[in-house]
This record gives sequence, structure tokens and C-alpha cells, in this order.
Amino acid sequence: MTASHEKKVRRILVAVDNSKFASVVIEEAAKLASRLGSDVVILSVVNMPSLFTAEGEVDSTEIDEQGREFASLHKSLIEKYFNHAAILIESKVLHGEPAQKICEYAETVDADLVLVGTHGKGMLATAVLGSVSQKVANSCKRSVVVIKKPS
Repeated sequence: MTASHEKKVRRILVAVDNSKFASVVIEEAAKLASRLGSDVVILSVVNMPSLFTAEGEVDSTEIDEQGREFASLHKSLIEKYFNHAAILIESKVLHGEPAQKICEYAETVDADLVLVGTHGKGMLATAVLGSVSQKVANSCKRSVVVIKKPS
């Protein structure tokens, strides 16, 4: 592809959970955004199905707590990896099924690229539980980069 045919990556959507691996994904996003001059949207999704009580009711206290934890995580990641960046950084927390919300929000913010991490649970766990990163890679209309956990 010649330079005139290359598409500029204006906005990168970076989906993170609250694992230690989130910093690895954000670090890769920061490097890429710096190199490409791209804006970054950091997204976390509070997984709603896991928050239902035995009676089928939503535990709003737990939802609010997870939302605050994600917001705090985003703030610390932005301060650590984008402190002196001359690019726009946004933070968003949504509620619902993570893979679906990530793909929908990629459309909403017109992301040119979506970064997700994979924990490398193994084939059996992925086959039984499914993988958010795998679902995003397979169903997202935007280009997706999966960051693997370092060995």
C-alpha cells in the first residue's frame, strides 16, 4: 500500500478489565497512539449477567462499586501511560455483555482500531466459557488487535 492509500488511525478503542493485564494492553495502546497520533478511548464494561442475585434481581450496589473501580483504574492508567501525551484520551464505563458493548461502542465512537487483551485461559476454558477477545475479534465490524499476555 502506498502512503496515499493508507488509512489514518484517528481513534483507538482500548477495552480493559480490572486484571493486572490491563496495564499491558494500555501500554501497547499508548505506544501505538503515540506513534500514529491517534486519540484513545479507554472502555470497561461491567458484566451485568454476573451481578444478578439468586432471586434474579440486579445488585445495584455491586454495579455502582464496579463502575467506580473501573473509573479509578482508568484514571490511574491514564496518569501512568498518557501523562504527557499530546493526544485526546477519553474514559467510558458501560454496563452489559462485554463483547457486545465493546463492538457497539467502537461503532459509536467511530474507532478505527479496537485493542483487547487475552488472558490465554487455554482451549478448554475458552471453548466452555468463550473469550471476550475472541468474540470481539469475530463480531466487531472494526479492525481488532488482540494483545496476548506475556509469557
